Amino acid sequence: MADETNQTTTAAKPKATAKAAPATKQKADPKPTETKAATSQPAKADGEKTEAKGPKMVIRITAKPREGFRRCGFHHPSKAVDHPEGRFSADQIKVLKAEPNLVVHDL
Repeated sequence: MADETNQTTTAAKPKATAKAAPATKQKADPKPTETKAATSQPAKADGEKTEAKGPKMVIRITAKPREGFRRCGFHHPSKAVDHPEGRFSADQIKVLKAEPNLVVHDL
């Protein structure tokens, strides 16, 4: 009889765990819906220029050496790369502009 009680108790625990899992999924569903509603924008009228989505690009960096060049924690390739606002601090931008192996343009 003691064995039957242990089996019943063991069987009841997984059922409680199974019920808790769907509740977690339900909480995650409303967030994507809210995000979609917040990001939708009204259609632009004909002739109006639409802005590209994403972060604002503020500097373009090109390395002079063919193999690229490392500075401020980044590898800068020999082809131009646009970097978003906030990627580098003001002090880092000063260092990048002072570096003779890099060409830095403000956008």
